Amino acid sequence: MNTTDQISTKIRAAAPPGSRRRGRELARRALWRLAPAYARRRSRRLGTAAAVERLEADLERLRERHTEQIERLEDLVRELVLTAETLLRRGIARDERRDEA
Repeated sequence: MNTTDQISTKIRAAAPPGSRRRGRELARRALWRLAPAYARRRSRRLGTAAAVERLEADLERLRERHTEQIERLEDLVRELVLTAETLLRRGIARDERRDEA
């Protein structure tokens, strides 16, 4: 551990529990006051990152739903094909019986 780490550890230990939050708030206000262009750019970057994260989550949900829908459609198609095959077999069997009689 170097001296910088030791000093920051001592400062953290000496600081009251809520002072970190106050320090961040003070730094945020100072940043907006002293460097507004940087603060806006940083804020936009964070907003964009949050929007991308939301879009990725939405896309993942859509992928899951799409996969479920495809599976349901495949099941329906299988049922329709089986039904059509059954009806055709019945029709053929009926025609054969008619021809024999």
